Amino acid sequence: MHTADIHLDSPLRGLASDGPVDQIRGAVREALASLAGLAEREQVNFVLIAGDIYDGTWDTADTGMYFLKWLDRLQKSGIEVYAISGNHDAQSKMTNVFKLPANPSGRPVMLSSSQPETVVLDDIDVAIHGRGFSQQAEAENLVRQYPAAIAGKFNIGMLHTSLDGVGGAHHRYAPCSNSDLISLGYDYWALGHIHTRKHHHKPGEAPIVFPGNIQGRHVRESGPKGCEVVSVDHSGNVSMQFVRLDVFRWEICDVNVDGVESPDELLSRFAIQMQNVVAGGDGLPMAVRVIVSGISTAHDAWLSEPEKWSGQIRADAISVGGADVWIEKVKFNTRPLKQLTAEDVASGPIEEVLRLFDELAIDDEMATELDAALDDMRGKLPAELNRGTDAIAPKNDVAALRSLLSEIQPMLVHRLTTEAVGS
Repeated sequence: MHTADIHLDSPLRGLASDGPVDQIRGAVREALASLAGLAEREQVNFVLIAGDIYDGTWDTADTGMYFLKWLDRLQKSGIEVYAISGNHDAQSKMTNVFKLPANPSGRPVMLSSSQPETVVLDDIDVAIHGRGFSQQAEAENLVRQYPAAIAGKFNIGMLHTSLDGVGGAHHRYAPCSNSDLISLGYDYWALGHIHTRKHHHKPGEAPIVFPGNIQGRHVRESGPKGCEVVSVDHSGNVSMQFVRLDVFRWEICDVNVDGVESPDELLSRFAIQMQNVVAGGDGLPMAVRVIVSGISTAHDAWLSEPEKWSGQIRADAISVGGADVWIEKVKFNTRPLKQLTAEDVASGPIEEVLRLFDELAIDDEMATELDAALDDMRGKLPAELNRGTDAIAPKNDVAALRSLLSEIQPMLVHRLTTEAVGS
């Protein structure tokens, strides 16, 4: 069994108070328990963990105790575990880690983090090669230190790596290429670090596999999560089966509103897409981010009253999916058929406001000055609102700032042009 990126007891950040906090907080532990049950049912010879058992140094010893009990359960079932450290649980980062007991065979659970280590399982003719991270920001190509394959054994390489060409939001650690891996002549590469399941080998080549993590922890880790159950026959032929382990699902619901004229039509389109999301959710409780995109004459109506439409979408989600569906966020990425400009209104304050928006859309210097002026606001925001893909106004990102302004303009114009403003 090949797994990685467990991130046991990973802290929750930026979760709304109305969210299913307890379900999400305990989901990784439940998924890890499911992994143990699967290993016992399949009677696997061993479990490989390719880095990041932990999310970092523990807040309490309970995290380490939970893993020790999990490990003890497998060892009592005759299943050995071999693991390496990754960037989150690198040797230098873990200040209070427990020493893990050896496997029943006497072989170590954690492979060395200072140099590649090889564990040979003579009874089944397997050799496992791996090295963990000694430092969090591991920039070296560690594969260049790995030994050549051992003749007559099924050789497995374990590595926590960004692997060149994978990309995404993951940091570039222990970089290497497919050709680096293939050159060693191993029969299977058990990788970790990328939280999305990916296979990077061509037919006829040794499998190069990221299993993804076992449980999504936020909306950027959407879709089914689990592990790979790997079988090898007497001729060395490999077959793989992905098995879902997650107990709580994160999903994206994309709603296209191109051509919509009535604002209410958004709700009927959302209901159709949400039904598809729920149908594909394996019956699990889920958190869903709704992204509304497209070009529509109803754009101003939605963005002038985002709370109203977001609230109705949240209510309709319960009608579609029941109480186990929670809307994590509603994002409007829509555009109007025609943007209201200063020339569309009579002279006065509104014209000046719109002219300023028009200039910010094309004048890089002005946009950069506004970006600098927002520093005081950023300093007052919670940390989670200033980083990542959900940052409200990322610093030194003019494109993101202009996107934010395009959302603000309809709301501002609506409030300036309604009679209620002057009452």
